[in-house]
Amino acid sequence: MSTAVLSETEVLANQKTILQNQALILKNQEEIKKNQLNLIVKNQEEIKKNQDEIKKNQEALNAIINNQEKILAAVRR
Repeated sequence: MSTAVLSETEVLANQKTILQNQALILKNQEEIKKNQLNLIVKNQEEIKKNQDEIKKNQEALNAIINNQEKILAAVRR
């Protein structure tokens, strides 16, 4: 079995490529982190908006129920 021997220039070129790839990985990880934070903020804003809508709908539903109760009370008189 033969062993491949790399020249010093090839070793240095490989090490440079490895470092460049590591730098790209770090950059991508930072971008992923930033995107995740942006998504979290957007989701929190959407949740708040939905909660406000639910509250508004619940208040409207309560008003309808109150009116129905008043109608029933009037009919029973």
